[in-house]
Amino acid sequence: MLISSLRFRPTVAKLKGIISWVTLLVSLIGCQSSLTSVKEISQQKIDKTVLLTGKVVHIAPFIERTAYQLEDTTGKIWVVTTQNPPQSGELVNIKGKIKYQSLPFAEQELGEFYLVELEQLPLPADEK
Repeated sequence: MLISSLRFRPTVAKLKGIISWVTLLVSLIGCQSSLTSVKEISQQKIDKTVLLTGKVVHIAPFIERTAYQLEDTTGKIWVVTTQNPPQSGELVNIKGKIKYQSLPFAEQELGEFYLVELEQLPLPADEK
């Protein structure tokens, strides 16, 4: 009985190691943000980080920041950046944090969502 239990110890140790690596890989894959469309942005996603790909349709320069409007197939959203903005008409892929600017007017809410750009990313291979 003692000899048979000794044979399985290395196998059990290897199995535990494999399970640990698989758990780590699944955790890392789960941390990646998936591509979001403008239509999917909602109140529940405020302060969440998202990836968004679209075409720059308008640019609004400010003193210390620039805003540009990004359009995908589902809609448009303004993006605020402190970096060099992309050119109008350029296709970009960005990582940004969703924000909401409230604008109450005459008992109506006229506010809108926008993104704070965290970084500009390379375009996915299928978008180039």
